[in-house]
Amino acid sequence: MKSTIWLLISGVLLFLAGCKKDNNSSNGPLSGTGLKITITGFQKSNDSVRIAWSKLNIHNFQGYSVIRRNYEATDTNHYNYNETIEMINDASTTSFLDKDIPAVYYLEYQIIGMYYDTITHVTKEIYSNVMSFERPELKKFRLNPKDVLQDAVNHKLYVIDNDSGKISILDYTSRKITHQIFTFATLGFSSLGTFNGTEELYVPRNDGWIYIYDANTLAKTDQIKAGEKCYSVIYNNGKLFVVADTSYYNYAVKVFDRAGKNLITFTGITEGPEHLALVPGSNTKLFGIGSYWLFSFEYDANGHYVSWSDVNYSSSSYTYQAFETFPNGQGFITSITGSVYSNSLHLVQNLPYGDNEYSAFTFNSPLTSVLAGCSNYKHVMEYSCPGYSEMHTYPCRGYPAAIFIDNVNLIILSSADNSSSYGYAADYYMESIPLITKK
Repeated sequence: MKSTIWLLISGVLLFLAGCKKDNNSSNGPLSGTGLKITITGFQKSNDSVRIAWSKLNIHNFQGYSVIRRNYEATDTNHYNYNETIEMINDASTTSFLDKDIPAVYYLEYQIIGMYYDTITHVTKEIYSNVMSFERPELKKFRLNPKDVLQDAVNHKLYVIDNDSGKISILDYTSRKITHQIFTFATLGFSSLGTFNGTEELYVPRNDGWIYIYDANTLAKTDQIKAGEKCYSVIYNNGKLFVVADTSYYNYAVKVFDRAGKNLITFTGITEGPEHLALVPGSNTKLFGIGSYWLFSFEYDANGHYVSWSDVNYSSSSYTYQAFETFPNGQGFITSITGSVYSNSLHLVQNLPYGDNEYSAFTFNSPLTSVLAGCSNYKHVMEYSCPGYSEMHTYPCRGYPAAIFIDNVNLIILSSADNSSSYGYAADYYMESIPLITKK
């Protein structure tokens, strides 16, 4: 009887020993406790990313998922299935080349290892660390620009927006919006100036006020009532030149003293400009553009009215935004065909335009060329000045809406969608392109 019992006990011990041996015969542990995946290599180029990670050495391995997101995840222990760009079933395959990365500002990658838990009978996941990178040149800003002003000294743009009266300061070196406010008004063509040592931004509003902001912080510091509705303002030498609706005339150009905020002079006009521009090198002359008229105004050194003139502008290709005075004070350029006008408001000629529809202009310094952005093509054209012979074409990422020169670079605020030229909000790029120097 005893021998039978010992035989049974020996059999049980041998069976248990065999089970223990079988359980340890796998290439990895059974439990997921303490397991982790670490991204060990991350190399990026212009259009691809190579990623490598540590091997998940576990029994009942099921696969790796390569996750790519175009946003910064707040919970990195969950993922959406549509973020999976590759499934790998071989545990020893621990690298992946993403050959076709999307053209977006931000991307992050994560590896998820999966195994079957034989105790709970469910698939479990091990999440790696996250690796990310940014491409500043692809950063987008949601804008609907009415007017764009440049502060070349501080490398900033002031974007006066059509939507909710938004005003944004965009640092085009860092490609960041540093300050932004909502005025909840319809805003007009604005101006920058320095008064009593303080940099100021002057903004006309549809309620007839000119609001004055600190140009560094966008804190409102003052305001001037100028009429029933204000369209455009120019600051120069302590004076504000304002286009406004009045109760008697349809339009008026008014001059205010910035310090006292008192009215200096008033010029009533039946058909008036909606965008004013100061003639460079002059403290007394302004050009203006309206729906069907071009204007010239002259004032004395104290801001008193001297004279004004206008001519009919019958072309249907006008655009209020594309309106720049030549830096030598000899005329201005406007319209989608690049119409060059003299100081006497006579059409000199159009730029070569073909199928281009010009949306913005700027000039090289010294004045050897004029550059024209196109609303319907992703490029900026450069023409000699004088002569207007085609010199260069600068390809852009988006459709240029505003262009400026900053030292040796062409600064471009461009829209990802050419429908932005019709006054709709769109995503905008902040581009910087080296100017081509003629040898």
